[in-house]
Order: sequence, then structure tokens, then C-alpha cells
Amino acid sequence: MAPQKRALLKVVFFAAALVLSGCGLGRDNAGDSNGVRDPIVAATVNGRPIYVEDVRNYAVQRGWLQETEDLDANSDAANQALEELIQIRLFAMEAEARGLDRQADIRRQLENARERVLAAAIYEEIAQKANDPETIERLYRDNASRLGQGDEVHLRHIQFATREAADAAKRRLEQGERFEALAFELSVERNSAPDGGDMGFAPVSDLTPALRQEVERSTVGSLLGPIQIDNTWHIFRLDDRRSIGGPSLEELRPRITQWLAWQETTQLTERLTRDARVERLRDETDQGMAPAGEVTAPADAPTPSAPAPTAPAETPNTGAPPPPFPFPTAAPQQAAPQTQQQQQQAAPPPDAPAPAPSNGTQQ
Repeated sequence: MAPQKRALLKVVFFAAALVLSGCGLGRDNAGDSNGVRDPIVAATVNGRPIYVEDVRNYAVQRGWLQETEDLDANSDAANQALEELIQIRLFAMEAEARGLDRQADIRRQLENARERVLAAAIYEEIAQKANDPETIERLYRDNASRLGQGDEVHLRHIQFATREAADAAKRRLEQGERFEALAFELSVERNSAPDGGDMGFAPVSDLTPALRQEVERSTVGSLLGPIQIDNTWHIFRLDDRRSIGGPSLEELRPRITQWLAWQETTQLTERLTRDARVERLRDETDQGMAPAGEVTAPADAPTPSAPAPTAPAETPNTGAPPPPFPFPTAAPQQAAPQTQQQQQQAAPPPDAPAPAPSNGTQQ
């Protein structure tokens, strides 16, 4: 095919894509029960309208306008976009007059463009559902318990080598001696001893089972123990308790929306593929054609009562991994207070730089 004809075909194809992308904009929506506003006509070419929305979309595609910007009808971007759309419309009409739209390859390209526009309409519907505020809030509310929300406690401890030493110290505490003083005097764990055995705040879920059981049934100010951890014995004091604040709905909204869209798109794809007869004639063992494998949602991810998908604006990358479920699916590992031997092993060398201060909990 001659270069001149190829150039013309590109123009025809681009024009067809633009016209198809504006499908529905030219309808008379006066009687539309959805209340869609009539589109504004920017120009007509032989009686066929070009709409302002098409001009704006074209300017965005060409990079003359940002997606979030409004179109100024008097701007250079608007004028240039409109002039190019008029030229495209004129060339498209000329191509029809010459019968180019009846050529096999042109018909195939027009049909491909039509299919992409229709598929994009499905993606747009999925996106609207995925952004439904009620569905997003319901999924967040139903999974709030997964966010790690709950209690965290501020503990002090005194560590002993034997149960007998712990019992003796417990009696002294019950007689009124100060916990901080005994921690400094008696604790074999010397890292926290100068601070009165202060362990800072830690989530209740991170405590050992025996300590967690004591904490859950105790009030602030209570003495806990002696409790055996590994080969050592501990007495704890519960100094404070507070609620852990998980991510807010607004913080998780983008991830929830993304996951809802992925879920709806995946379910729809699986249903349509199951009901369709798809015959792949190419050898899928060729390089780059290996099946990506089935993608499934997290095992315990709930199915929303009303599908709320987010639809990709472009054709999705079917080989990409699924987005993570926006809520934790596994409980955190339990952590126990370190013994003196473990702390010595984990201690940095004497010449190591001091770590930057942080708000993390001490173990």
C-alpha cells in the first residue's frame, strides 16, 4: 500500500475512533430519564456536530490540557483541537465518499475501534460502581476488625532468673515498695532497668498468650505475675491502656476502590469466558504467550453484597498481579519480651552509631 494511502487510512481510523468515542453525545436527551444534559455543540461539518466534550477530550489526548483542567473556549488549546477535529471530520467524510470504509481492512479497523469503545463503556460502569460511597463504607465497616484496631498497653517489667526471686520481689511490691526502684535494683535485664523496667506501649495482640491473658483481665495499675517466659521469670505492672487507631476510611478509600474494581472485573471476565466459546489459534507455548494463570481474591476476602468495581480507564493489563485486599488477612505474630541473653545478642557493637529516636514500642 502506498505511503500516501497509509497516511489517509491512519486519519480515517483516528477519525472513526474519535467519532465512536463520542457515541451518545449527539443524542437528544430531553426525554432521558437519567437526566443527562444535552451536549454543547462546538461546530458542525456538513451538518454533523462536533461537541465541546470531544474537543476537550482531544486536547487532553494531545497533551494540551490537563485531565483536571476546564476547557477555555477561547484558549489556543481549544482552537487548535477544534481545527484538527474539523480536518479529521472532513477527511473521514471524504474517505466515506471514496468508499474506503467498505474496504476489508478499513472495516476491520472500524470494528476493532467500536469494540474498544464498547468495552471502555463496561469499564466505566465498573468504575462508577467501585466508587459508590455506600459500598465502600460497608466494606470498610465490615472489615474494621482486621485493621489491628484494639488495645495497646504500657507495661513495666522486672526480670528474674528464678521463680523464688520473683516471688520475693512480688511480696515487697505488695508491701508498698516502688516498682521502679525494685526494677533498678533487682532486674537481670539491665537495658530497661535504669528506666524502671519501662517497656513502652505494645499491642495486646503482640504479647505472649500467658501475658495477654493476664493483661485482658487486669486494670491499669495492676501487678501481673510472676510469668515465665523462656527460662526467665517476670513481674509486670500495667501502667496504661489505649485504643490503637487504624487507617481511616478516607486513607483506605483508593485501595478499597481499586480492589472492588478488580473483583468485579475478574468475576465478569470469568463468567463471560466460561459462557463463551474461545478458540485460540496461536501456539500459547510461544515466548510471551504463556498463560498468566488464574487470579483469585484473598481466601477470606468477603464478597460485597452489591458489586462495587473500579474500572480501568484503559484496557487492563491481564498479566498484572491483583491488587492486595485492603484489609489484613492474617493475625500478626506474637512477640514476647526479650530475655537478657536475646537482648545481648541483638545489641549493636560499641562503635555502632546510635539509632534515630522513634515512637516504636520497646520489646
